[in-house]
Amino acid sequence: RRRGIEGARVFHARRREGLSRGMASFQPITGAVDNGKSYNMERVLRSNVLNSTYFTQLCKVEDFMDLVDEIYNEVDHVEPWMSGNARGPSTAFCLLYRLFTMELDDRNINHLINHRDSPYIRALGFLYVRYVRDPKEFGRWFDPFFKDDEEFAPMPGGKNVTIGAFVRDLVLDQYYFETIFPRCPEVTRRRLVERVVKLGFDDKPLGCGGCGGSRRAEAPSGKRPPSVKAALSVNLGQRAPHVAGVTERGRGLDPSRRDGHDKDKDRDKDKDRDRDRDRRRDRSRSR
Repeated sequence: RRRGIEGARVFHARRREGLSRGMASFQPITGAVDNGKSYNMERVLRSNVLNSTYFTQLCKVEDFMDLVDEIYNEVDHVEPWMSGNARGPSTAFCLLYRLFTMELDDRNINHLINHRDSPYIRALGFLYVRYVRDPKEFGRWFDPFFKDDEEFAPMPGGKNVTIGAFVRDLVLDQYYFETIFPRCPEVTRRRLVERVVKLGFDDKPLGCGGCGGSRRAEAPSGKRPPSVKAALSVNLGQRAPHVAGVTERGRGLDPSRRDGHDKDKDRDKDKDRDRDRDRRRDRSRSR
C-alpha cells in the first residue's frame, strides 16, 4: 500500500512538472504504435504515416517542445504527401500525426497557433484544430486569425499566402490538396462562412491551402472527385499523389538522384540480358 501511495505521488509530481513546462498530457509511446484512433485522417494517408520510418523516430520524442523544435527545423511546406518523385507522407503530416497522439490541451494548441518563430508551426496548429477539435469550437480557434497577414508558402516552391487566407480555406473547403478533411456540420460551417463574408472576404475557397487551384479533376455530379478516389486507393509503398518537379527537404532521397540510380539499374539489367542471349547463341552454335 505504501509503495502504491508513493508511486501515485511521484506520478502526479512529474505530471505537474510536465504541465508547468508546457508539455501536453499524453501517454508516452515508442515505436510506430497504432493506438486504434484515426484522428479523422483518411485511411491511406494515415497508414502511410504509421508505417513511415520518420514517424517511428518521432514516436521516441516525448517532449512537446522538442516536437515544436523539429517542426521549426524540418518543415518547409504543409502538403500531406512528399513532393516530387518522393513517396510517402510529408514531414509536416508525420509531425502532425505525432501531435495527434499527444492529444494536446488548449495551452499547447495556443502555443502552436500563436508561435512567432515559424508560420509552419502555426499552420500545423490550425491543421490540428481542423482535424481533431470539436467543430463547435472552430469559431474561437479560427475567427481571430481570418485577417492574419503573416505570409508563408503552403506548397514547396509555391507562392506565399497569408495565414488568414490559409485559415479561411481550412474553413471553406473540405478538400486539402490530395486529401480530405472531416466533414464540418452545416450549421457550424454556415456561421463561419457568414463571419468570413462579414470581414469582406469571398465565401468561395481558393483551394490548396489558399494557394488557389485544385489537385482534383472534375467529376460527374454525385461522384467523389477522381483524385480523392486515387488517394484512397493508394497502397503502402505505391507512389502517392503529388506534384512533379519538387523535392522534399529534411528526409528521403533526392528524387533526381534516385531517378538516375534507377536508370543505371535498368541499363545494367539490359546489359545482363544481352550477355545471357549471346551466351545461349554461342552454345547453340557449338552444338
